[in-house]
Amino acid sequence: MSRFRPTLWATVFTLAALAILIALGVWQLERREWKHALLARIEQSRAEPAQDLVGILTASGMETDYAHVEVDGTIKPEKAIHLFSPEGQGGADYRVIAPLDYGSGRYILVDLGTITEAEKAALKTPVPEAATGLVHIEGILRPSEPPGWFTAAPDLDGNRWYSRDVPAIAAALGLGPVHLYVLQSESPNQGGLPRPVVFHPDLPDNHLAYAITWFSFALILLVVYVLFHLKRRQD
Repeated sequence: MSRFRPTLWATVFTLAALAILIALGVWQLERREWKHALLARIEQSRAEPAQDLVGILTASGMETDYAHVEVDGTIKPEKAIHLFSPEGQGGADYRVIAPLDYGSGRYILVDLGTITEAEKAALKTPVPEAATGLVHIEGILRPSEPPGWFTAAPDLDGNRWYSRDVPAIAAALGLGPVHLYVLQSESPNQGGLPRPVVFHPDLPDNHLAYAITWFSFALILLVVYVLFHLKRRQD
């Protein structure tokens, strides 16, 4: 007949592994709940009137990530970076990210919209001159995104960047203190370029699938453990 005969070290290893796998699954469920709350806050913020940027950045305890704001300031044509965007107007585009001086030497980076490869090559300055000067910007505050392990280094000579890394961009542009945000503009630009892009949260919501994966691994491990210790023995 079959008899369950657990061994010490296999049991210790299995219990430790089960604890880790279940903890990872629970963590993914918690991340899913946090992500849904964040997406709901973003939608609520977009539905409300834009708030003053200075008030948002200086207020204590206010949520600044993905806040809907507006600001007046000055954009100069000679300072901007072009962020590679693989999904654009029928192909690869570039997001034009320029510093906005909104008073007393305070800067925030503004994503003015997209240009194509051909339009980038034709530009005399990093920002089309018609889109510079004193402007009114309304849009969404987006947090800095440091490069990942496999993100290409920026091509400074060709002005091609591959991550929205605010501190690195600010340093490359020779700016002073800059808030760690990019203000994605939805306001039209004079001259039509860059083309503003309506903000859509690019926040993947795959935590439930990850949680199911970790819980499945835990179940498989438990089944293997039980089968391993079921030994047949003659009565």
